[in-house]
Amino acid sequence: MRAAALFAGSIVVAFALWQLLSTVLFNPFLIPPPLVVFKTMVPMVENGEIFKHVAISLARVAVGFTTGCVAGITFGVILGRVKLVNELLDPIIELLRYLSPTAMIPIAVIWFGIGELSKYFLIFWGTFFIVLINTVAGVMRAPVIRQRASECLGASRLQIFLLVVIPSAAPYIVTGMRIAMASSFMSIIPAEILAADSGIGFLLQQSSVLLQTNRIFVALLTICVLGFVSDRLFRILVDRMLSRYMSYIALT
Repeated sequence: MRAAALFAGSIVVAFALWQLLSTVLFNPFLIPPPLVVFKTMVPMVENGEIFKHVAISLARVAVGFTTGCVAGITFGVILGRVKLVNELLDPIIELLRYLSPTAMIPIAVIWFGIGELSKYFLIFWGTFFIVLINTVAGVMRAPVIRQRASECLGASRLQIFLLVVIPSAAPYIVTGMRIAMASSFMSIIPAEILAADSGIGFLLQQSSVLLQTNRIFVALLTICVLGFVSDRLFRILVDRMLSRYMSYIALT
């Protein structure tokens, strides 16, 4: 009850500040009041327009985020366990990870066109390096004492890897995935703004061209809600599936 009350209170404060900004400090055209935004949202919900854009954007995020996480975890485990591979590839990774998905938009369009592959690639790019860096850090920081103790008890290298290293790296991997999830939502918007005919980013671009700030705020609010809900669902899933690993690490 306390958590629910605090959550409701924070939402009320946020909307109160929004109302103050739109009616006192700025022109309502620049920052439409909350009531105007919700009135604009109602017909978009009734005719299914907002759901169409949300479904398309979520599908793109799901593909790019999943492939980025799988690739990031796979390569991260290899780099974290094989020192030679780490020393060879680490400089390249450190160079490439500073290229933001927005900076990669021109080359993505040239390589993959304006179809779905370019969106998947940009989300993959925004996800891969975050998960990779966190996975490498988690694998490399697996306690050596715990690994040696397992070896003394007769565990094989594969058992040590699966039962000691991976559980020790789980909090790092999960943290990387949470950060990468936010990055994936931030990556899809510029991609859809520049090269798409559907999705939340396209809705933003279309509304900005027509100077419809109320529809722009509907799109912005939708992005915020989608990101918040996705993060909460991810946390619930992690708590249910990896609670054993998380509690195990917390006790050591």
